[in-house]
Amino acid sequence: MRTLAVAFNPATHPATGDAMFDLGEDEMSIGMGQHGEAGTERLPMKSADDTTDLMLQMLLEDLAVEAGEELMVIINGAGTTTLMEQFIVFRRIHQVLNDKNIKIARSLIGEYITTQEQAGFQILIARMDRELLRLWDAPGDSPYFISP
Repeated sequence: MRTLAVAFNPATHPATGDAMFDLGEDEMSIGMGQHGEAGTERLPMKSADDTTDLMLQMLLEDLAVEAGEELMVIINGAGTTTLMEQFIVFRRIHQVLNDKNIKIARSLIGEYITTQEQAGFQILIARMDRELLRLWDAPGDSPYFISP
């Protein structure tokens, strides 16, 4: 499993309301932390497809994913990223993985863990096999995921 996040504006501190780091209007931060920490690399703002391509390539290489494998893909909005924008990212992931003969076995798209007032998203990919799919699909009871 690998995950990578991008921010298009800084999160605000819940106690002070101050920005947690500086980011120019024409910049994005790759590798930002879940709690609003600044990313590891600042880049000029890119299109949704170009940003997704950059992030997905990094994730696929780090996990050493090969053609024929099955992945779970989760898109998590950072707080102010709309569901429509998240689906644009997922559309691109689907295109790229399809071109690479990598199957999306399961997917989730939505706001699961957010960062106060931050625009951006996370991509999570996880290699899946028959046993992991069985466990993922099993009934469960948690605050967010409830199944029969």
